[in-house]
This record gives sequence, structure tokens and C-alpha cells, in this order.
Amino acid sequence: MAAALERALGSVTAGEAAAPLPVLVLGPAGSGRTALLLRAALAGGGDGPRALFLAPSALPRLPGGGDGDDGGNDPRALQRLELRYPPSPAALARELAALPARPRPPGLLLLDGLERYLAGAPGAPARLAALLLEAARSPGPSRPPAQVVASLRLPPPGLHVLPALRRYFPAECRLRPGPPPRLRACLTRPGAPPRRWRLCFGPQGRLRVTPGDGDSEGDEDTEPEQDGDGDQAWG
Repeated sequence: MAAALERALGSVTAGEAAAPLPVLVLGPAGSGRTALLLRAALAGGGDGPRALFLAPSALPRLPGGGDGDDGGNDPRALQRLELRYPPSPAALARELAALPARPRPPGLLLLDGLERYLAGAPGAPARLAALLLEAARSPGPSRPPAQVVASLRLPPPGLHVLPALRRYFPAECRLRPGPPPRLRACLTRPGAPPRRWRLCFGPQGRLRVTPGDGDSEGDEDTEPEQDGDGDQAWG
């Protein structure tokens, strides 16, 4: 799933040199946002891009191997994954500001728990999104910008948050819990029909994915969801 999702979010077709689209992963507590971002980071095994994963607190564990070509069984995939845990908005801003000066900047920039970096000010979502996209820019003309994927827990922390973020993230992947341990994922991006998958998490975060059939459910932003800070869809 992660490899297919990563290719879809890149929005690049054969013969087209389009820049990768920034993607916002949305879902309630326990919907597997963290696990999906890590799967995207490990997609492609040892041949995937260098990935930087940022989160406000340390992960309890990495997901186990997955089915298909997500790289979960390839130890080389972990060698290109860097985990950093800036605990505050100021610490995150410092991490992002330092990225362009790196001799080997990442090709994939992932931010988990975006809602925990929003201080509540109306301009905070736009400022943070702008920082992410600026940090992803290449320091030279020969290197493409990094793809940015960020996760946000629903419901968002304020009515202004999603409208502000959507100005910077044209692609969205919405996660909807089904009967445990199943999930549904729907990817939307400009100029393309929605893509849907059905996901099932097994032991150690193993992920099995099947193409999802079309459904007519809307993606309401204000649907009631349970509280909680962490994703529980690991096993």
C-alpha cells in the first residue's frame, strides 16, 4: 500500500516531470496515520528516497514487515530513514530551517501529529505549512524538491485549521476506521479521480491492502470522533 500510495501522491506519469504534491493524511485517533506515514517512508526498500520522519514524541516501535513492495522486510529501508522528535513548535521550526544546509537533504519529508504543533493562533496552520514546503525546496536546480506528507488528527483543533492547510496541501488521503483491525483509505488529488483501498493491520504492524470499491460516503470534516493523541492501529 505505501509504495502505491507514494506513487499516487507523487502525481507523476510517464514522460511528465511534475513536482510531487504535498499530501495531508487525515483521520481520527486510532486510524493508522502514523503507521501509514512510516510505510510511505519505507516504500521501495533500499532503493527508495532518503526519508526524514518528524513527530512530537518518540514512537513506541516501528511497524513490522508488510505485504507487497512496501519495503517492510528490507533492512536497507531502515538505513535511509531518519527519526527526529522536536517537542515544540519552536524546535520543529529549527529542524526545518536546518534542512536546506544538509549535504544530503531528504527526498521525503514526513510530519506526524501536525495538530500538536499548532499553538491555537489563527495563523499557525498556514505558517507551519509554509515552513514545511520551504524546507522541502531543493538547494540546487539539479535536485527535485522533497515530497511533503503530513498527518492531522480529526476533528481538527479549530474550524480554521483545515481550510488554511488545504491551501498548501492539494492532495488528501482520508482514513476511516472500519470494524477493527480494518480501515478504508481514500486519496484525492487535483485532476484525478479518487483512489480507494481497504487496509487491514496485523501483528507487528503488518499491513495487508486490497483495492477498495467505490462508495458514496462524504468526507465530512466535522464528524464526531473519539479523543486521543496516538494511533493505535499497529496490530
